[in-house]
Amino acid sequence: MSVSEIGFGCGPTAGLIARGARDAQRAAVRRALELGIDYFDTAPLYGAGESERNLGALLRELRATALIATKVALADSDFDDIRGAILRSVEGSLARLGQAKIAVLHLHNRIGMHRAVRADIGSGALLSIDDVLGPGGVAETFASLRAQGVVDFFGCSAYGGDMRVVERVVDSGSFECLQIHYSAMNASAWEREAEGAAVRDYRGIAARAAAAGMGVVALRALEAGLLTDRPPSADAATARDSVSDIARRSSLAALLAPEPLTETALRFALSRPEVATVLVGFSDATQVEAAAASAAKGALPEPVLSRIEAWRAGAA
Repeated sequence: MSVSEIGFGCGPTAGLIARGARDAQRAAVRRALELGIDYFDTAPLYGAGESERNLGALLRELRATALIATKVALADSDFDDIRGAILRSVEGSLARLGQAKIAVLHLHNRIGMHRAVRADIGSGALLSIDDVLGPGGVAETFASLRAQGVVDFFGCSAYGGDMRVVERVVDSGSFECLQIHYSAMNASAWEREAEGAAVRDYRGIAARAAAAGMGVVALRALEAGLLTDRPPSADAATARDSVSDIARRSSLAALLAPEPLTETALRFALSRPEVATVLVGFSDATQVEAAAASAAKGALPEPVLSRIEAWRAGAA
C-alpha cells in the first residue's frame, strides 16, 4: 500500500473531525484530498464514534475515496472473549464509516508483560503478549478479518507499553505496520537520548520495525501542539504539558530560531525515509495547506538535523 507522507489525524487533540463544525470539516477534508493527502486515521474512541461517523459522511458528501485506518481498543471486560470483542468493534466501525472494508486496522491497546485494567498512557486495557499473539488473540483475529476481505492490512502501537514485549511482537512478523512516537523532542524510537533525558525510552523500536519490513506510522511529531509556533499557555504545565516539557520546548525553539518551529518539527519527522506517513491533527483547512507546504520542502538540511541531534544529546 502506498500512502501520503502526511496523514490526516482525526483524533481528539485537534478535534476537528470528532467535534468541529461541518463546514470546517468539509473544507479541511476537501483540501487534504486536493493536495494528495489520502490517509485518514480515526478510531471508535475518538469522540465516542463521532470521528468515524463524521469522516464517513464527509467522504460520501465529497464523493471521494480514501485510505481509512481505524482501531480496536479492548477493555479488561473483553479478556474472556478477545475475538468476539474485536469482531464487534470492527462491525461497529464499518457501520459508522459506511464502508465495506478498512484499509488498515490498528490495535489501539498498549502491550506489556502482564495484563492491567489500564495502560499508563493510551487507550483501553494493557494487553499481554499472549492476548496479542496467542490462540484466539488479536493477531489471529485480525488475520481472519483479512481472509474475509474486511481488512487489507493491520498494525499495532508502540506509543506506550513495554518495549521489551513490543519487540517480541515486531519480531513475530504478525503485524505489517507500527505506530510510533517520534519527534525532535523524543527520537528514541530510532536514536538514543541523552542520559537522564526526561522522555520515554522507545529503545529503537521503529528502527527494529523498519528493518523487519514493517510500515512505520509516526505520531506526535508536533507533540500534541507543544512543538508549534504558538507558545504554550501559562497554565499548560498543569493542564497537559509538564514544566520540563515546556522548558525543553523553549530551549529547542531558541536553538532553531528564526526557523518556524511547526514546519521544522514536521520536517524532522519526515526526514526519516523509513517513515511511511506522519499523522497530523488539523483544526482547519489552512493548517492542512501549511503541513503540505512543509512536506513539499523535503527533509531538513543535514546541518539542522545535526544541531537537533547535538541538542538532544545534551538535553536532560
